[in-house]
Amino acid sequence: FRRIAELADQMVVMMYDTSIKYKKFYQHLMASWTKEVLDWTQGTPVLLGVPAYQDKGVGYHNPDVENLQNAILGIHAGLSTFEKIPSNYQGISLYCEWEMDEPEWQYLKEHFLKP
Repeated sequence: FRRIAELADQMVVMMYDTSIKYKKFYQHLMASWTKEVLDWTQGTPVLLGVPAYQDKGVGYHNPDVENLQNAILGIHAGLSTFEKIPSNYQGISLYCEWEMDEPEWQYLKEHFLKP
C-alpha cells in the first residue's frame, strides 16, 4: 500500500464490500481504515470510497450496514483521532451517486458538507 502511494498522484480507497453484518463493527472498521489509510499514504492525496448502492443479497455487501450514514460516522470517528486533519485527506468518493435517493443526499449535506 505504501509503495503504491509513493507512485500515485492520488488514491481513492474502496472502503466497502466487507460482508460485515453489524453497524458498529463497520463503523469501527471505517474509523480504523481512515486512520491507517491516511497514515500509510504518507502525504499522497486520498479520497475515501463510501458505499451508496443497494446490492442486497450478494453476500459481500449489506446495504443495511454498509451505507453512507455508517461510513461517514466511521470516517468522522477516524478523523477525530488526529490532532489536525491530515493535509492529504481530500474527502470522500461516493459509489455510486446515481443510486442515491433524496434522504441520502440530505444526510450527506447535513453530516458531511457542513462548512
